[in-house]
Amino acid sequence: MFSSENWYTYLTDWQRQLVETSSKLIEQQETNKDYFIDYSFVVFPMAKAYEGFLKKFFLDLKLISNETYEGRRFRIGRALNPDVSQNQRDKYWIYDDISRYCSEKVARQLWDAWLHCRNRVFHFFPKDQGVISLAEAKNKVQEINQAMRIAISCYQNH
Repeated sequence: MFSSENWYTYLTDWQRQLVETSSKLIEQQETNKDYFIDYSFVVFPMAKAYEGFLKKFFLDLKLISNETYEGRRFRIGRALNPDVSQNQRDKYWIYDDISRYCSEKVARQLWDAWLHCRNRVFHFFPKDQGVISLAEAKNKVQEINQAMRIAISCYQNH
């Protein structure tokens, strides 16, 4: 499903397996006659691959060190969040760096994909069940695809 995308070869074998897992889950669920209340499980592997993609992308752009890349402290949700308050913008906050290197559009698209397809899928909010249909899950997988596509285009054009 995604093997012809410009970002696919940028991934590690493990990340490609995660992408293929989401693809297979979509195919299975489209032919499956069972109904699930929530199809978040379709998005999870792709979102995990996206996290790895972003960390490697940040490393290759020299926005994070190898130590940060391999460590456990770095949080993409904080690093990419354009709404982090001025007093909390430290060496791990890289939204502006991506805006300068690529564009504001790319930085925003990377953040939006993270927010819509990872945070809102993975986390529990008492007033919002966060239940997603199969169609919504497919859209989220495609949103991640688009984000990785635009990021790699930026990287390859520099």
